[in-house]
Amino acid sequence: MNLRWRAGDSFSSLLDFDITLTGYTASAIVTSTVTGATLATFTTTVADAAAGKINVALSSAQTSTLGVGTYGWSLTWVAPGSVTRTALEGYVDATI
Repeated sequence: MNLRWRAGDSFSSLLDFDITLTGYTASAIVTSTVTGATLATFTTTVADAAAGKINVALSSAQTSTLGVGTYGWSLTWVAPGSVTRTALEGYVDATI
């Protein structure tokens, strides 16, 4: 799943997995497409576990620091029983 935002704007997206996420935790990061290094960490919230909704967000300061470019991103969750999975990944197009 690819994302797009304007550098310097805050970004938020409500992701709907259409499964029960009760007991899950989630985290999401922005990475360099060159080195794979983590460049930013999303604020990630299980917004409605019963409905399978997770919100990911970056502040305007974070998107400004990243600047214009193409990045990778991924969302990982930990299910009950400590089962870790990459649930989504894709590219970010940050524009001006």
